[in-house]
Amino acid sequence: MKLNSIHSLIFVGSVLFLTACSKDDDQPAPTPTPVTPVSYNVPTTYAFTDGNGASTVSFNGQQQRLEMLSELSTYAKSANTIGITVNAATLKNMYSNNGYTWTDTPGYGMTGSSKQLKSKTAEGDVGVQALFESYFDSLEVFSNLSYDNSAEAYGQAGVWDNGTKKYLMSEKGVEYAQLIEKGLMSAVFMNQMTINYLGTVGDDDNDNLLAGKNYTEMQHHWDEAYGYLTSEIDFPTQGTDRFWGKYVNSREVILGSASTLSEAFRKGRAAIDHKDYTTRDAQIVIIRNEMEKVAAASAIHYLNEAKSNITSSTIKNHVLSEAWAFIDGLRYGYNAVSGSGMTTSEINSALTYLIDFENITIADINAAIDLVASKTGLDNVKNSL
Repeated sequence: MKLNSIHSLIFVGSVLFLTACSKDDDQPAPTPTPVTPVSYNVPTTYAFTDGNGASTVSFNGQQQRLEMLSELSTYAKSANTIGITVNAATLKNMYSNNGYTWTDTPGYGMTGSSKQLKSKTAEGDVGVQALFESYFDSLEVFSNLSYDNSAEAYGQAGVWDNGTKKYLMSEKGVEYAQLIEKGLMSAVFMNQMTINYLGTVGDDDNDNLLAGKNYTEMQHHWDEAYGYLTSEIDFPTQGTDRFWGKYVNSREVILGSASTLSEAFRKGRAAIDHKDYTTRDAQIVIIRNEMEKVAAASAIHYLNEAKSNITSSTIKNHVLSEAWAFIDGLRYGYNAVSGSGMTTSEINSALTYLIDFENITIADINAAIDLVASKTGLDNVKNSL
């Protein structure tokens, strides 16, 4: 698939609707009973217990999905080595968790589980699901070429090799493994966090425990939103090795993102426990805004790297693919869908500067950086990212 085709698919296939929400365990819920909040403490880790000291935190389904994407990404990137091919059908089975046997090193119970990545992609948008499956098809085609592009020449898909780094890329230099990994981070993890769970948590029952559980519907759904950030309760001490946990922590020095998000999730959960819905809602706004900033800042970081490697085609292509995926991924977050942040039109405009990896200029990259930074409040730090 050529790069221009990617643009058409992304622009047409990524339409989301705020009303199309589907939590893992939907059920009709009464309106929570508001109470006058009392003074309470916010724990230093995401550890919440009931009156008997038992944990009330549960987000195993999210832990499964993080691990599913880890295994899927590892398989996709295995084709960065000449002679190793990937099978699109296998990738699709991993994506939909259809008869696939997972390695499941953490023991989350993925094999045979009903959890999957596909159904949670962009609120079940079939066009976006098809887009990612087209990336799987392209990976299979490119990996079967067994072409060693040590010359780093455009016009030939294969493994681009600069002598140090090797990446399977299209003839235009697009690294599909990055579009898949970073794309699903946004279309599944950020979308589910900022739109599905945090978007409807106010409708959840917080007066009654779920059947057979020691937590309410509202507590559980807030936990599930947290689980798309990291699999660890002591983030950012742990849980910084992959996906949003990794990139949020990478933005800590300049933006303070890890501290901000960790505190907001803990503060929001504590507020739910004490039925302080004003504080809960304030944390939702903080989380949504910070996730947009992290995605935008990560894109700018990679665009700055592209400028530094403008004459090194392999590295330039690699970081441009990452930047592309993060910018495009903004469309799946609450702020873009609601129009309160960088809009879909503005996202598409930023991507137009990155269409031609081969002939892209410093001026093109700067234009993309300036647009993204100006729309996400990062003008003051864009040169430091």
